[in-house]
Order: sequence, then structure tokens, then C-alpha cells
Amino acid sequence: MKSKGKRQVRVQVTDVPSFTKWLYKTLPTAQLLQVDSASRTALLSNLHSKDYLALTQCPWVTFVDVANREAREEAHLQNADLTVNNVEALHLRFPHLTGVGLVASVKENQFDSADIDFKHRVIPSAGLTGVANPHATTMATLIGGGGNSSPAGKGVAWQSTLTASDFANLMPDNLNQLKTLRVTVQNHSYGVGVENYYGLESQAYDRQVLQYPELLHVFSSGNAGNQAAADGPYAALTGFANLTGQFKASKNTLTVGAIDTAGQVGLLSSRGPTYDGRIKPEVVAFGESGTSEAAAVVSGIALLVQQAYQKQQGGHLPPSHLVKAAILNAADDKGSPEVDYAAGFGNADALGAVQAVQENRFALGKVGQGQVQKIPVLVPAGTSRLKATLVWHEVEGLPNAPAALLNDLDLKLTSPATGREWLPWGLSTFPHKDSLLLPARRQVDRLNNVEQVTLALPEAGPYELHVTGFGVNTGDQDFSVVYEFEQRFAWAYPTAGSPLRSGEKNRLRWHRPINTGEKGRLEFRWAGTAPGRWQVLQERVDLAKEQLDWTAPADTAGLAELRMVIGAEVFATGTVVVSPVLQMQVGYQCGEEVMLFWPKAEGAEQYQVYSLGEKFLEPLVQTADTMVVLSKNMNGSLYYAVSPLVAGLNGQRSLTLHYAQQGVSCYIKNFLAQRFVTDTVLLNLELSTTYGVAALFLEKKVGSEFRTLSEIPLSRQVGYVLQDLEPAPGRNEYRIKVVTSTGQTFYSPTEAVVFAPAKYIQVFPNPIKAGNELSLITHDDQKSQILVYNHLGRLLRQTHQDGAVKSLSTAGLSAGLYMVRVVSAQGQLLQARVVVF
Repeated sequence: MKSKGKRQVRVQVTDVPSFTKWLYKTLPTAQLLQVDSASRTALLSNLHSKDYLALTQCPWVTFVDVANREAREEAHLQNADLTVNNVEALHLRFPHLTGVGLVASVKENQFDSADIDFKHRVIPSAGLTGVANPHATTMATLIGGGGNSSPAGKGVAWQSTLTASDFANLMPDNLNQLKTLRVTVQNHSYGVGVENYYGLESQAYDRQVLQYPELLHVFSSGNAGNQAAADGPYAALTGFANLTGQFKASKNTLTVGAIDTAGQVGLLSSRGPTYDGRIKPEVVAFGESGTSEAAAVVSGIALLVQQAYQKQQGGHLPPSHLVKAAILNAADDKGSPEVDYAAGFGNADALGAVQAVQENRFALGKVGQGQVQKIPVLVPAGTSRLKATLVWHEVEGLPNAPAALLNDLDLKLTSPATGREWLPWGLSTFPHKDSLLLPARRQVDRLNNVEQVTLALPEAGPYELHVTGFGVNTGDQDFSVVYEFEQRFAWAYPTAGSPLRSGEKNRLRWHRPINTGEKGRLEFRWAGTAPGRWQVLQERVDLAKEQLDWTAPADTAGLAELRMVIGAEVFATGTVVVSPVLQMQVGYQCGEEVMLFWPKAEGAEQYQVYSLGEKFLEPLVQTADTMVVLSKNMNGSLYYAVSPLVAGLNGQRSLTLHYAQQGVSCYIKNFLAQRFVTDTVLLNLELSTTYGVAALFLEKKVGSEFRTLSEIPLSRQVGYVLQDLEPAPGRNEYRIKVVTSTGQTFYSPTEAVVFAPAKYIQVFPNPIKAGNELSLITHDDQKSQILVYNHLGRLLRQTHQDGAVKSLSTAGLSAGLYMVRVVSAQGQLLQARVVVF
């Protein structure tokens, strides 16, 4: 990292005091900025190129690495869709899993801790002392947004607690501080440019995870998928080995790539392998604009996996290698079959990851050198695919060692009944594009601390997973194994209870683990007390695409069902709620009352009104009407939303409305003159509502008081055009008087209009102090010539201006009487006297 021609580096040493003495003696101009005794690293600055040779020859230095580089966020949020990663299905199936009590840290710039989506759920930290950043706010929202602003503001772990850290320091945060804040997931959605080696940062993150086993670091893979590494074994191979930061090559962390809304890995999503051939990213998630949001989604999923384990195990947190194994094992295969360097082990499935923990489909264990642990697995009939994943977090590697892996475990699947064995999937690591694109094959893995084995269409019955300590060099090695039995078809969205948008495109999603070439038939019916007949929406659905766009019937709220028919099998979604998204508006806010209203949704039995409570939107009142009148004294919140109710189920919730920011006071939404200077006085009136209005009047100021000019006929409309047929030349002032059915009277703000008939001219102020601006009002708003004469008739200045209101500077005029003449483009002459003092 260069700074004014001089450089900074981070060095690792064997003896900090001895190195410090050597540094002061050998490189007296160097500056020692920071020393970390735990990792035996030192940050140096004020170094010249010639100083590098001296550092490499120092007997105490074991590795010289780059210092902190400028970190950059990896793309801004375009849109979010939690259905892609089965988060919405998880929220519906397990509403008690919200992340409450768990803490996530967002390491980058500061997020907006005042956002109502984080209300009372932010822990102050040094990372929350600067200016709020939109990217960081988006990441925090995806992880733990409470959905207070809108349904789109709801994150994965929506009741978790959030804190922040600054990515100016690329090394891990202080361990004691992380423990004090109780952080168990830290999100890193940033990069520093393509780097493909195992350095001091990679080593430090691996070490910290061993020191704090419950902590999971989640990194975005980067948005450099079309670039190449500059050095190393994969140098100049465009499209490979382009993770944006050496810290992402760490072993005990989780790196996340991005897929788009069509389920394809994005072109710019950074890919592996790492410098030593390891698989990165390990998983992908939805990130339409980049891997930043994909990482944030997975961070939220990790929190929910932690909570599921915590509830099951009496409050204890799981080791992070179990959380990682659950996420990787549940991931739905994307990209090339099985594992690949673009999608890793597939697209994260939040529901599947949590179910693995809740259904006890996991094992924790440890093995030493040469030891074997056997895990029995009973495969049920009808399983489409058996999948098992082994993950272990091991001792940190040595920077720039040929391979980062130190403790090598092996996974294999066996059938005791037949004696057959199946090895995990692996990839070619040969540094050539054709080799790196080869499909995965079953093989012994000597590089990764993640291994996965699958078996398509397994026979029902007993199997065993064997975990063997092949090369364990540092005592017993802890590990986690997670397994699942995939079904031939599973709905991801919608599922029972899902709200669908009527009259809009809804993207239906499902999981089809094995493509048999069969087509499906998609059907729909209205549900409820008298279910309708099934309607065919599409014949011959391509099941391999795992998604289909469907527009629900418009302007209707009701219960419905969808189903996919495959041969003789039927896969139903369960009952879903179809409804429009209602727009809540302010009718009025007068004194201690506020009235809110919304359009009617056909088929809705009632409406649920929500208000913002201490932390989240809370149900306030149910009503069969399309409006509600609230007492401000009884309801202190400024934020409200509404959703239709069908058979007690919530439909789509509206955007949350801050009623004091809608420009509506007492019934009057807008009262404006069509033109400030005019020869015809026309005024536009827009009411927020006519509810409760008994009479309307247009009033005009006459002298010092307002008098009724006309009564406005009431109707169902809220917009009016009003006219004064007898305005006085010059300034006229108007207001609206509203009389309610309860006898209350409210007034609009005053609106002024200058009536300027033909041959009208007005100058003001008059008299005027020399040096001030003189304003001239005329009927003609086209370009005119302005001339100023003194009392002797001598022309002193002239200019040209357009507009009904023209201005003239009096700077340089002495006290006295002047004549101002305005000559229009048609030659019409208007003039007025002005006194300057």
C-alpha cells in the first residue's frame, strides 16, 4: 500500500521484543504503528523499497504481507427476494425462529442505526460513530431488518440484535470485544481487489474461529468473476481464482457467491479455486446486484440455525462448523452437477438448514489419526437423493504454504447390506480452463476441510457415514456431519400461509433435485368453505427450471391453492392468501385525531391495522371498514400500516406510513393558485378526504378580515377548481373554511394571487431604499424592455427580462423620484413612479 511514495506492510515475527529492537536499530526511519502480540504481527509504515530486503533478511521475520488496503462495498442493493433462499417459507413454518437474543456484526461502513427497521435493536460500538452508509444499511436490513418500514424491510433474522465494525482494519476485530458484544455472526460484504493467496489475514481469521468456536465469519466472494489473478498458479486464467481479498481464502469461514433471480450464477460473482485448489465460494445466495447481499442473506440464515440449535440444546450455541455444515448440506445444487467453482455446493436453503438441526439430522464428533467414527443413517422410502456434508475447523495454516490444510479428514458413505461405498465429490485443480470446468467426480479429497457425498435414488434402508482421521497432526479433530433426504419435488414459494400479490407477477419456485425430463401441470383453485374447481394454469411445465412466473387474479382477496401434478403424483402448496397491496393514506389530522383510510379489497372480510411499537409493527385494531379514526393521545406512534384479512389470515401488508409526513393537516391536502400573477383568478383545492365534512367555503380577505366568497358544493370528489369572478387589481388573499359534522371549524393556510388585468403595473416596495431590489408586476410575462428615467427625463439604465414578476436593482441610484417604463414585445407601454431614499 503506497502513501506519498512510501509503503506500509504487515510482518509476522517469532519474537516481538527482539524484532522491535532490531527494527529501531536497522531501520530507524520506519514507524511501528501497531503490534498484535497474540498473532505476533506488526504493522509498519514509512518504508522505502530498499527496506524490503532488510526485512526479508531479519532473523525474526517469518512473513512479509500487504497492510490494510482500501476496502470497497461490493455493489448496492437493486432488489431483495427472500423466497429465492426459502427464507419466507422458514418464517411461515417456524415463526418462533426470529434471531431474537443473537447478535450480528456488520463489518464495513456505518449503517443507519436510526432506521425504524432497527428500532431499539442496535448495540452502540466504535463502528457506529460516523456517517450512515446506504450499502451498510442494506446489509444490516437483509440480516436483521424488522420490516417496520415495509415488508421488503424484513430481514432473515428479523428480531436479532445488530452492531457494527469498521472495515478500515482488514484484520479480525478484537476477540474480547466480539465476545463482550456477544457477536456470533459477522458479515463482510466488501473486497480489496483480486488476491489469491493465504496470508496473515487469512491466518488470523482461521485462528480467531478456533479461539471463539461459536463465531461464524461470512464473506462475499466478490464481484470480479470476469477477472483473473495476477500471480500464483492460476495467474491470467480469466474467470477463475478471483476472490477479492486474501482473507476470503481462509479455511474456517464461509464465502458466498451470488445467483440472479433466474437462479444462475452471476457473471461478476467471484469464483475459485483458491491458490491451493480449495473450493470457494462454498455456497451462493440471491444477489441480483452482487455478492454483498448474498453474503448478508447467508449471515441471517446462520443466525436462525444458531437459534434452532440453541432452543434444542438448552441455550447452548452450536460450533460454527455445524452451522456451516447445515447451510452447505441444505443448499440446492446450482451450476454444474454437484460441486463447482462458481456455485460451490449450491444455493442456500434457509428452511432446509434449520430443519436439519430441528430433526436431529446431524452429528458432532472428533477423531484422531487413523480413527474412524461411524454415523448410522436410515434412508426412508421415496428419497430422491441422500446428501451428507462433513465440515471441520482446524488450526490456522502457514502463510504461502503449498496447501493451507493441516488436519485431513475423510468422508465416505457405505451400505452395510451390500458393502458398497461412495466417495465425496471433488474437482480438478489443474490450472487450465478446460480442467477447472470439468464436472465433479467422486474422489479422495486432500485439500478441503469441507467434503460432501450424495447418492441419487438410494434404496431405502440403513447406511453409514464414515469419518476417518487420515492426516491429523494436532491431536483430536472436532467435526460436524449433516445429512438430508431430498424429495423429488418440494415447493419453495408459495407455501402454506404465503401472501401472493393479486394482479401482479408472482414468481413461483420449487426444488427438483433430480431432473428426470418429466413435465408438470400447474393448477390453481380458490379455496375456502366451498373450494372451486382446479384450473389448469400451464401444461408441460419445465420442472428443471425450478421457477415460473404467474399473475394472480386482479383486485381480489381470497384463499387459494396451487398444485403441481407430475404423472400420478400431486404436490400442493397448501392454502395461500391472494390479495392486493393496499395504499394507506391520511384523511386528516386535526387536533387530537388522525384519520387513516385505504381502498377496499374485494373478498376481504376485515382489515388489520398495525402501529409501530417499541421495536416492531404490532397489531392495533381490526375493522370491517376501510378507514379508522385514532386518538393521538391514545396512540403515540406516528407509523401505521394495513393488510386485508381473509378467514383470519393476513394478506399483503401495505407500506408503513408516517402520518405527519404526508402533507395532510385538517382535511386540506393542497390549496394553491394556478398562477401567482394572472388576469383570471383560479385556485386548485384538494381535500385529503370528504369523510366528516359538513360544509366547505371559499373565503377572501377584505380589509383586515376574511369574508365568505362562495360555498363549495360537496360531492364525492376531493378535487376542486375555484374562481373569483371579481378580484381587485393587485394582491388578493384567499383561504378555505372546513366545517365538520361535529361542528368543528378548520382553515387552510392563506393563498395569495396578484390580479393583473391589461395595462396593469405594480412596483414594490415603493418607496425603496437605494441598493435594494425593486419588483415589477405586469400582465405580460413575455420578454419586455425595462427603462429607468430620472425626474429630468434622462435615461439612466435599461434591461430586458421575461416573467410576470420582473426585478430591477436600485444600486447606484441617488435619493429622488424616478419613472420606470415597461415596453412589451408588442410595443405596449406601462409606467409607474418610484421614490428612492
